[in-house]
Amino acid sequence: MNNEKKKPRALPPPMLTIELSKSVTTKGSDGETVYDEINLEEPNLDQITEFVKRAGSKGALESMRWLISEISGVPMVVLGKIKSRDYYKAQDYLSAYLTPPDEDDPEGNAGGSQ
Repeated sequence: MNNEKKKPRALPPPMLTIELSKSVTTKGSDGETVYDEINLEEPNLDQITEFVKRAGSKGALESMRWLISEISGVPMVVLGKIKSRDYYKAQDYLSAYLTPPDEDDPEGNAGGSQ
């Protein structure tokens, strides 16, 4: 049996700006809009609750896309065009807020995620 105490998980920074690997441009009635970054911050409890509801019905990927859009203000259609590495940076950041601080495995595996 391992008697080592679990080290508390480090909190992520309160805000994160992700520079997109490749800008995404949209055209609308008001001209072109260029997205070259995503600004994220800690989600509030209502956003986490909605994320959990959506994950049950729409799946994890679509729910995370919604959460990124909700927090950053970047439309979901634009998020569909970002590179996967940028999506995963956003997912990693927000996931830290979706798991209780005393657990390190959101799936509940007894051995943890390590």
